[in-house]
Amino acid sequence: MRGSLRYDHYRVLGIVREASAQQVKQAYRERVKLCHPDRNGSPEAARQFQAVQEAYETLRDGELRRSYDAVLAGYRHVQPQRPEPTPRRPQGTTRYASAPDRPVNKFAFIGLHVTGLCFGVILISGILVGITFMGWPLYLMVFCLPGLVVIPDSIAGLRRSHASK
Repeated sequence: MRGSLRYDHYRVLGIVREASAQQVKQAYRERVKLCHPDRNGSPEAARQFQAVQEAYETLRDGELRRSYDAVLAGYRHVQPQRPEPTPRRPQGTTRYASAPDRPVNKFAFIGLHVTGLCFGVILISGILVGITFMGWPLYLMVFCLPGLVVIPDSIAGLRRSHASK
């Protein structure tokens, strides 16, 4: 490990210091997908990829991680933190609270929620029309439940996508 710290490895991977080995591995895989030079055309991609790789190599090994934590504890008291490289997302993608580290195609996100909203409305209205005008038995109202679950989620998703613009 190097004597001076270029980045806070925990921040580079987007994890807390108490993260488990599995969380470190998962965060590494997600970050690599965003900043690998083969997938990211940014001029900074190689530097970001190298920082993610260095962070993973240090934090996945228990002994290296303990010595890094000791160095980091002393470093934080003396030096102000430098900003870590943040992988750039491809154009047309947005970050949402439900999946903070994964890019989401906003058109697919909106399409998914519009489809869910249409499904819920058509399902409920079709069953209600069948019961009211076609003499279907009342117990078929149970099949309205999926629509009642999907509609509020779809509306919340559409509001979220509108708020992120």
